[in-house]
Amino acid sequence: MISIVQNFICTQPARLKLIEREIGKMAEVFRDYPFYINYNTTENYEEVKSLYENNVKNLTFNNDLTRDWSKVTLDLVNLVETEYLIVLCEDFEYRIDYEGWKKIEAEIVENNVKYMPIGRLWKYTTQEYHGGYTEGDKLWFYKAKDSPGSSLSTDAFYETHLFKMKLLEVPSHENEGYRFPKHLPHHYEETFWEEKNNAVRILGEMMCAIPKDIILMHEQEQTETTINK
Repeated sequence: MISIVQNFICTQPARLKLIEREIGKMAEVFRDYPFYINYNTTENYEEVKSLYENNVKNLTFNNDLTRDWSKVTLDLVNLVETEYLIVLCEDFEYRIDYEGWKKIEAEIVENNVKYMPIGRLWKYTTQEYHGGYTEGDKLWFYKAKDSPGSSLSTDAFYETHLFKMKLLEVPSHENEGYRFPKHLPHHYEETFWEEKNNAVRILGEMMCAIPKDIILMHEQEQTETTINK
């Protein structure tokens, strides 16, 4: 039903320690799913590969060093055989367990959700946004045209076809001005940005969701933007 896709590097000791601490939790929460991973550097390769092999049951682990996040991620997505996928950064603390995630999964399927951001959501789960949502049990629902977010996220649940089509679209925007180089996931998010009228809202009536509670907490000070260029 769902696959996990990750394309990342980990060159900082603090981030490696975070992966060591959280990978068992991640593997347990998503234990039913195949994982498609690309590690985009040789630094700490053996350590990270070993952590994944020792914790994840159904694993494809690549070491494609191409400095193009969208292209390499597309190569992973082309391996995915499930209807849905979750694209994830590696530096999350997990605030949810397996049973809690299965309740969310059931609600996603029941409501035909095609897109759900799952990282850095504290702003959009506050009461000031609730008026724009339809309430579920574990999720808030909204149509894409009413999205409160600023871009398509690289930490999100997607219908696989939707994410694949967006990755294929990235090269057509190469002549646009970018703040972030294309080896960072932020380049994808900047491509599909509401200020360019090219993010979630153009997807119209498509059903989206957002968790009511924070299920993943990102290490804000340890991001690729600041330390892993």
